[in-house]
Amino acid sequence: MKKFNIRKVLDGLKEQASSSVSSGQSGAPENNLMHETLQSENFQLCKTVRHGFPYQPSSMAHDPVQKILAIGTQSGALRLFGRPGVECYCQHESGAAVISLQFLINEGALVSALADDSVHLWNLRQRRPAILHSLKFNRERITFVHLPFQSKWLYIGTEKGNIHIVNVESFTLSGYVIMWNKAIEL
Repeated sequence: MKKFNIRKVLDGLKEQASSSVSSGQSGAPENNLMHETLQSENFQLCKTVRHGFPYQPSSMAHDPVQKILAIGTQSGALRLFGRPGVECYCQHESGAAVISLQFLINEGALVSALADDSVHLWNLRQRRPAILHSLKFNRERITFVHLPFQSKWLYIGTEKGNIHIVNVESFTLSGYVIMWNKAIEL
């Protein structure tokens, strides 16, 4: 392999530049110089790369079987991290803060609860994750979501202390509600 010296390369470039300038000054007018100005039409701003930890994280979940980490943010974004170099970015349409995340362990699905009192079921089995089902709570504010291991029932806690139960397979509210004042004797 042939070695080269970078200093020699730079000296060669300087010599070529100085010889072309001296030959240009021998009486020929300098019409070949172009004066360009930068204008806003020449540029377009776009995001090309996301790296590092997400800005303003608000919740996190981990699937130990598939080794996936999900991080939700205050702006409603989801970042999914897998093996080194594997990551995905998703955004909730409402842009509300992500309160809670729960993986359906080894199922390729994720449940997200948002500050606008909606709960979403994400399908992670496809190349681009998408929302399969959504539920919207009107009367109570969601504060917590819990999914026991290999259970088909999702427990949604509210600000009033009540617990609503959702069937994960059909993603519909069941008729069961645990009222705080009935569960705890006053």
